[in-house]
Amino acid sequence: MENQEELLTEVLKRVQRNYMHMVEIERVTKDLADAMSRNDQEAVQLLMKMRQDELERFGETKQEIQLLVESGGEEKEKVRSWLRGEDQYQPENFEARKIKELSCQLSQVLERTIAIDKVINLKVAGKDSYYQSTQ
Repeated sequence: MENQEELLTEVLKRVQRNYMHMVEIERVTKDLADAMSRNDQEAVQLLMKMRQDELERFGETKQEIQLLVESGGEEKEKVRSWLRGEDQYQPENFEARKIKELSCQLSQVLERTIAIDKVINLKVAGKDSYYQSTQ
């Protein structure tokens, strides 16, 4: 990256993209829970595929963010901190503030999605649920 502003702009673009992916994952997960409660196996299969596709796109974008951060030189610790939503470093400009803000919002969406997924998983797998051991 040529400079800090360019780095932060590129990271912000990808954080925004990942936020949108996570919102879509949450929506599909809610739809999945609804389809399961209706016992609609066709919809369940379709929604599982949609969710997996979105998760893959999320993972790809997360990898892009990590590569950008690694190229950030002396700024990478600050950017990592903002991506975790931490207050360790004060955001210095619009891009840094938005990275931190969106990262916090993304974490909230992730927590809500995990809560929904946990209910689904416990219903389907019972005592063999992935979440059974994490309670």
